[in-house]
Amino acid sequence: MGIEKKLSFGNLRKTVSKRSIEIAESRQIGKVKYSVHDACLSSLGMMFFQDPSMLEFQRRLQNRVQRNNLQTMFKVSDIPKDNQLRDIIDNVSPEELYPIFTDFFRLLQRGNHLQSYRVLNEWYLIPIDGTQYFRSEKISCPSCLTKKHRNGTVSYSHQALCAAIVHPDKRQVIPLAPEPIKNTDGSKKQDCETNAGKRILERIRNEHPKLKIIITADDLYSKAPFIEALRQQRMSFILIAKPADHKILFQQILNKEDMEQANIIEWEDKKGRCHKYEWINHLRLNGSKTSPTVNFFEYTIFKDEDTVSYTNSWVTDIHVTHHNVKELVKAGRAKWKIEKF
Repeated sequence: MGIEKKLSFGNLRKTVSKRSIEIAESRQIGKVKYSVHDACLSSLGMMFFQDPSMLEFQRRLQNRVQRNNLQTMFKVSDIPKDNQLRDIIDNVSPEELYPIFTDFFRLLQRGNHLQSYRVLNEWYLIPIDGTQYFRSEKISCPSCLTKKHRNGTVSYSHQALCAAIVHPDKRQVIPLAPEPIKNTDGSKKQDCETNAGKRILERIRNEHPKLKIIITADDLYSKAPFIEALRQQRMSFILIAKPADHKILFQQILNKEDMEQANIIEWEDKKGRCHKYEWINHLRLNGSKTSPTVNFFEYTIFKDEDTVSYTNSWVTDIHVTHHNVKELVKAGRAKWKIEKF
């Protein structure tokens, strides 16, 4: 039985609400018509009901039954209009909502729901991935990321780095608090996804000091500085490594294969496709003596002898063997779950 069947939304809301989460009110009390409480929970309701936009959410609420559902389930007294909703939640700092994610995690932990999310016997798999949730060429704020285009125009955006505990065989994910990717006052250098990655590693470790964690991410992160940050936080990793960005690493792999030092497993499925696993342990990430030592593995699906339907490769600090290579591949491929949630 999955999490969604054992844990109702109502029980979750009651449990989380036992610890009061105070959100600062920056508006003048006498001029406030809609509370921060109603604005935040209305926004949560929009996501819960899977409305594609605030406008569609407001249209849905014209139906009395839908309006009653929001007020009953989320305890909203007065529902702000879309412009008012934006004005209120724009002033709420993301950090003020972080305790909600921690409370949700603790609730699942106490109910022993986390045990079934373990991979490789004892680890928890956490993909991280950046997402853009606002972009404009006209509207901007001091925290916006900026990008200059070849035609001379400048676009402004807001992005965040998302993280969640996932399992390759489960549809449900356990979200962790995202990390904003934004410019801050006094900083001359623009923020970026890898800097946000280092910040989120530190925060996850502080919130979950004893959790055995494997971070999985795309090719952007399989570089020496980020791997060093992972080691400092006592985290393992499965990171995509592509030939174009790791030329020295792949040259080492070719040399090892020429010397027949690569390990290979092949098998054919019921559809006649060939699945090929290859791996080599103890390689230097960029060839130098000071670069991190990593273990490399690659997975390829051949539709027929001449057609490749899927291929990908990763680096990890976990020793790759005949016994764990298939599970490592499943863990590496599970990164797509963060892209969908």
